Amino acid sequence: MSAREPSARDAILAAVREARPPAVARDESSMTSALVARAGEGRVDTFTAAAVAAGADVTVCSRDDVPRVIDAALAGARSVLSFSKFAPSRDRPPDDLRDLAALEVLVCDTTLGVAENGAVWIASSNARLRAALFLAARVLVVVREEDLVDDLHAAYARIDVRAHPFGTFVAGPSKTADIEQSLVIGAHGPKALSMVVVRG
Repeated sequence: MSAREPSARDAILAAVREARPPAVARDESSMTSALVARAGEGRVDTFTAAAVAAGADVTVCSRDDVPRVIDAALAGARSVLSFSKFAPSRDRPPDDLRDLAALEVLVCDTTLGVAENGAVWIASSNARLRAALFLAARVLVVVREEDLVDDLHAAYARIDVRAHPFGTFVAGPSKTADIEQSLVIGAHGPKALSMVVVRG
């Protein structure tokens, strides 16, 4: 009985395996220290620079100044839905989640921010928060300095994926450049992202 001839798929996969370069060990300590030690920067500075580069607006303030900073950021907004302990809602959460498409500003807190890329982790069991995160015109996120970590490796070590049915990293406003090779802001999410970093 003759051996089965390898299929084209098997041949391709075998060729890919043979062409793979050898694995290189990642030096965790030097990678992490390089992120937070650039020109004497701390986590807050690194996070702020990365978030601004991604298109977010970042304000760093003390805990006592948070209400004032949020009030200034919400000036002129007609509809505000808040899931943050730092700001009250101006609107009652709608029964129909589709009505959140008219929401101007969502305010929420996070318990995790990543210094290397300026992203924050938003996880919730609340369907209104999850929908508003994508339907609101603008999102304002409050993150505490002690909740910042150096990189995604440290972030994944802290995330409990079983705690909530939904979680996503958010960094900057929604962007796409697929349409006629021109950048469109807010095509599939918020048009603006603001972050308030609370020191101390």
